[in-house]
Formats: sequence, structure tokens, C-alpha cells
Amino acid sequence: MKVWRLDPDVEPGAASMDAAELDRMVTELEETLAAGKLFHGAQMTVYRGGKRVLDVGGGMARVRTGVPVTPDSLFVLFSATKGLAGLAMLMLYERKKFHYDEPVSKYWPEFTRDVPQKAAITIRHVMSHRAGFPLGPRWLDAEKWGDRAAIRKAMEEVRLRFTPGERNAYHAMNYGHMVNELCTRIDGRDCGAFLREEVFAPLGLRDLHLGLPDDAKLRDRVAWCYNEINLSPGKGAARSTGVVSGEMTAQQPASQQDVEAPGSDIPGQSRRPPARYADIPEMWQEFNWPETQRAVLPAAGAIGTARDLGAVYAFLAQGGARGELALVSRDGLAFATTPTNRHGDMDGTIGYPIRWGLGFHMGMLGRGSSLRSFGHAGAGGQIGFADPDRELAFAFATNGELAPEFQLWRYRLQGMAFDACR
Repeated sequence: MKVWRLDPDVEPGAASMDAAELDRMVTELEETLAAGKLFHGAQMTVYRGGKRVLDVGGGMARVRTGVPVTPDSLFVLFSATKGLAGLAMLMLYERKKFHYDEPVSKYWPEFTRDVPQKAAITIRHVMSHRAGFPLGPRWLDAEKWGDRAAIRKAMEEVRLRFTPGERNAYHAMNYGHMVNELCTRIDGRDCGAFLREEVFAPLGLRDLHLGLPDDAKLRDRVAWCYNEINLSPGKGAARSTGVVSGEMTAQQPASQQDVEAPGSDIPGQSRRPPARYADIPEMWQEFNWPETQRAVLPAAGAIGTARDLGAVYAFLAQGGARGELALVSRDGLAFATTPTNRHGDMDGTIGYPIRWGLGFHMGMLGRGSSLRSFGHAGAGGQIGFADPDRELAFAFATNGELAPEFQLWRYRLQGMAFDACR
């Protein structure tokens, strides 16, 4: 299957990149698309020194209706959104609007009303997946993701599963619900509006959204999602979140096993579309619903191209400032990407040791990455990351992994991007 390849900003050699290695990345993508085993369609982009040196893609965006992936195709970015939300909070922190060690209740007094023990939860706990309520409540399903009042109520009543700060356990959706409410209360704008006005517009990015505008032409550009979401702790969550590969050996801490019991707080996903979308089979996936795509979901709801996601990380790879435009400082980025947990600490949701910063995860971003490399992966195969030592940025967007081998394949591809640096 042929792929398209856009002209780069500069020739690879001008950015100290090995053109032959980039060509091998294109060949790898083309051959994998042709095999049809790992995904239907994808985009991939690489930046070095702030310059786009590779922008390639292909395959099918919507299989049943024969819509191909083009340079303008948009993808649901799932948890790759979390890094953008982390950036928004870091910007507010550097503007001295809050401190990470302040309690959430300082800005949201009602947060502790139903569960007084949540008074101990700080903003740092939220940003590092240590707040103590990784899942639930069960009633907060996709039908309510656009209802801000319902989300607030859910976060206020959700029960603790462990003592805040005790350990890390990936808060797959609750991270975003918390960040959006905090951003709104601290800044006056929700996370989507903040990013649009303070990040996307200043960077000239027109194809990156958190809360897709109600525009039929934009909606028609969004690739359908084909990946199933399973947040059961262990291998299911590992594969669904995209943070690590579900092929690796997951460990499920005994303290988290209770969340798989009947009636627990694991949101389910039906393979049948709701009645209102009965004529569109792909609507079994809630992230294909127009109302989900319009909702501001900082945990999983960003929609965009790999090119624009990569552009954000390209800016951060250069320290968060370029010319007269400054989003964050180098010191701020170093602070937000300092591990908040110890080497080898097992994540209580995913079942793997993950190094969490404040909105980002570090390391495990390809052969050649280090703990200074930071970004965020997402369900279905999405990822965006920066490596400040090489001023390298990489982004990959797809419409859903079809086999668990995908993530190890993409990991090797990310390693090729590091190999291309000269």
C-alpha cells in the first residue's frame, strides 16, 4: 500500500538527520500498512531542531466507506491528550496561578464534601496519578462526558482506593476530569479553551483540538476509531491506554484486584452502537460519537494530526521557547518531567513500572531515549514525545491497533527516529 510523504521544512541533512534512516522508517510504515495486520491507517511525523523532517502517512481512515488517510485526516489522540493537559497546567504554574503542593480543595471546596479524606489530595497527586481514585464511579459513562455538572458530582463522590500519595495508579479518565475542573477554577477557561488560545493558536496549529468545534466538515475529517477500551487493571489497561505494551507481562497488585469484582467502577464498552446511531456500525466506539468529540476531555479527547501534535513537542524539545514566543521555561519543563516515583515502582492500574512526572511519562520512548525524554502515549497507538538532548520530537497517530504486537513495532520505529539523529 502506497503512502504519501509531504515535503519537509528542511532537508534532513540540514537538521543533522540521516536521510537514509528516515527512508527506512517510511518503508517500514508502508510495508506494515500493506500487511494490514497492525492498523488500518496512520500518520507519522519527526521534527529536529524545530524543523519537520518527516511527515508521512497512508492507509484507510474509514474502512467501510473507503475514506483514505490524507495529510488532513484527524485522529482521536486518546491519552496522548494528557501531555497537552500537563503542559496547560505547567503554564499556569509558571504564571504563579497555583502551586502543585496545594490541596485540590483550595480551589474546589466541594471536592471533599462526600469523602472528607480527600482533603489530603494535592494537585501534584492528581498530575502524577497518585490521587487515590484511578477509576469510577461507574455511573459516569460516555453518555455523560459532555455534562460538566455530572463530572463534578462524580469526582466529588468517588471513593478512595488507596491513601493519596501512597503510590501511583494510572487515572485513565479521572486525571482529565480533575485537570479540566482545576483549570477552569484556576484560570476561568476550561482546558480546551486554554490550550486553543495559549498554545495551539500561538504555534499556528489549526489541526489540533481539545473539544472539536461543531463543524460537519471537521467531523468528516476524523478517522474512525477501531480499538476497544478496557480499563480492567493489568494487561487490559496496559493495552487500552497505550502507555506500555499489553504483550509484556503485567502484574496486578492484590490491592487493586477488587476493582474487577461485579458492580465495580470499571466503565464498560458495548460492541453495539446506541439506538440513535444504529445505522453506523462504527458507533459502538464511544470516541466516534460526535458528542464525545465535542466534549472537553483532557484525559483522552484531543483530536488532531500527527503533524500538529509533533509540532507541540518540537517546541518543547527546544526548551518551550523560540524567538519571542515562550510557553514554559526549561527549568519548568525539567521540574514537570522529574520522576515523582521511584525506579521500579509498579503502577497499580497498568501493572508495569512507569516513571511519572507531572502530566508526562518519561523513558521507554524508543531505543536511545532517556529519562529526560518525555511525552505521553495513548490508546489505539497514539504517541507524542520530545527528547530535549537531541531537540527531537516524534508523533504517531492511528485509528486503532489491531494486534498487541503493534506497540512493540511502534517502539522500534521510535528507536529508528533516535538512530537517525546525527
